Amino acid sequence: MRVIAVLAVLLPLAACSGTGGWTKPGVTPADAAADFADCRHTAELAHRRDSDIDADILATRSQDWQRTGLLQIKRNDFSDSDNARDEDLVTSCMMSKGYTGG
Repeated sequence: MRVIAVLAVLLPLAACSGTGGWTKPGVTPADAAADFADCRHTAELAHRRDSDIDADILATRSQDWQRTGLLQIKRNDFSDSDNARDEDLVTSCMMSKGYTGG
């Protein structure tokens, strides 16, 4: 759970920094940064939702997984899956806005 809380703080900070390497002809750096921040915000909202779902699953299954020694593996799986989804969402969002790179 602590990892999820740390990610929830760090993701918005990362969103504020630049354009993430995305480019689009005719777009100013400020506009690209705003589009990137918008896409990161969308990913952050999805991340919160997914983290809440993961927390619910962990609350109901953690004793079972702890007994079998799988609890930390499951936590890591949830975190890895959520982080990969975040990047996929940002990529899809930026590409739908006509950007390339990333």
